[in-house]
Amino acid sequence: MQPGYVQHVRQQVLVYGDTRAYTYLREAGRELTEEVVTYRELDRDARAVAAWLADRPESAEPVVLLYLDGMEFLRAFLGCLYAGVIAVPAPLPHDERSTERVAAVIADCGAELVLTTANFAPVVAAATTALVAATDEEFGDPDAWRMPDIDTGTIAFLQYTSGSTGTPKGVVVTHGNLMHNLAAITAIGFDDAATGVSWIPQFHDMGLIGSLLGSLYSGANLVFMSPTTFLKRPVRWLRTIDKYRATFTAAPNFAYELIARRITDDQLADLDLSTLEVALCGAEPVRERTVAAVRERFAPAGWRPTALLPAYGLAEVTLLASAGPIDAAPVVIEHADSGLVGCGRAAHGLDLRVVDPHTLEQAADGTVGEIWIRGDSVAAGYWNRPEETRDTFDAHLGAEGPFLRTGDLGMLRDGELFVTGRLKDLLIINGRNVYPQDVEELVEQLHPALTTGVAVSVEAGGRERMVVVQGIRTALLRGTSLAELTSTIKVAVARGFDVPAPNVVLVESRSVHRTTSGKVRRSSMREAFVDNSIATVLHEDLEPALSRSLTV
Repeated sequence: MQPGYVQHVRQQVLVYGDTRAYTYLREAGRELTEEVVTYRELDRDARAVAAWLADRPESAEPVVLLYLDGMEFLRAFLGCLYAGVIAVPAPLPHDERSTERVAAVIADCGAELVLTTANFAPVVAAATTALVAATDEEFGDPDAWRMPDIDTGTIAFLQYTSGSTGTPKGVVVTHGNLMHNLAAITAIGFDDAATGVSWIPQFHDMGLIGSLLGSLYSGANLVFMSPTTFLKRPVRWLRTIDKYRATFTAAPNFAYELIARRITDDQLADLDLSTLEVALCGAEPVRERTVAAVRERFAPAGWRPTALLPAYGLAEVTLLASAGPIDAAPVVIEHADSGLVGCGRAAHGLDLRVVDPHTLEQAADGTVGEIWIRGDSVAAGYWNRPEETRDTFDAHLGAEGPFLRTGDLGMLRDGELFVTGRLKDLLIINGRNVYPQDVEELVEQLHPALTTGVAVSVEAGGRERMVVVQGIRTALLRGTSLAELTSTIKVAVARGFDVPAPNVVLVESRSVHRTTSGKVRRSSMREAFVDNSIATVLHEDLEPALSRSLTV
């Protein structure tokens, strides 16, 4: 077997130990201060964490990592890999709902140990019965560390999807999956001559793999900050690219749209973005208007016409599935009366097909079907979910296979992938994956008058917007006005999922479409909303881009 990620990193430390570094930018008022850690220093810290983990019997099971974005998370994550321990990155809980999700992840993976920092240890301890340890206080002797038995088949970490709160799914990523996908990312410009800039959350596959782990793999420098630091003042992202002469960055479509809209003329006048070679755009559908807006807005600052690089990826294929080529403008075609942006060709070493989801036969060039993928980047399956693993990861196209069924719709034209939609009901709002059943469950619990509802996404004004069509029993309103009920739903969903407040349509319970077995028909309700044919609308609160006269 070939060596895993840890052996590769140790070689990178020998080559680049004191000449490459991670720089974390921390807020200090309106200024940003630097915390710089070289490869050699990070390697020492990872060995210290790994040595401590080697003496803990709890580390025989997956270990959950709960941190704010920053260097301490990276030390702990690498420490797990150095110890041959399965790491499970997850967002630090901040409210009741996120605490429930973390508890569900801990229960699903069977973790007996949770790593965090001392200041958050009491909060974390209240959410779990597992042992909680602070890696900024507890660590071992780095010189006592010994390389564990790691090869490409060894599990590196579990990447949890944002699935239903009670049943989150952990994608099993092996060292071989990681090495294969990082090689593909290096091929699109994140190599040892690069300096990367990132603000993507560290528990998100784009932030974790595409930035943090990718830097060590390729021998690049990385400058990173928290998502909050970026969102407070989006210009910080661009100023960081300018200051550190960055060549590589990555973000969802909404972030590029945000900077094109929010950066002022005065801010633009002080920017030099001419060093940026690749600005990867993925995690959600790439919009034609965004590509054009970014190119036009930042051309005076030296933004290259070929810098924006649309890509397609998913956790089940580790991260990157298609992109590129670099140094070429994005391909745009007309499809269904709108512009569709190409996401490049299959990433290095991957076989990407489009298959009719009904006949399970390969679709003709230019025909929409389900995207199937095979190759060494495709993950090993879902943690302890053999049936779902078989259904998703073991598809065959005649005698060929196994393929991963992505659940996404797309088409190939001369090898270029165009993603057109989703078979699955996953909502992607501002780059955040949200499962509709989570939203529906939250809403239904807000008031006794609320019954069955559906959460769907509708494109308007160039971006995806969440719409909640909610059934109610008016007899149970108990003095609550429809406007008050609508406001409660909007606030709860926005806070619960960290997304913009949804559009809300209140209807009589019988107006929510169901199957004969009682399951809600989300796609049918979405079509009814778009077609302005929802029956018995009682109240609505819609953004201007969606406002119209609905059937009442």
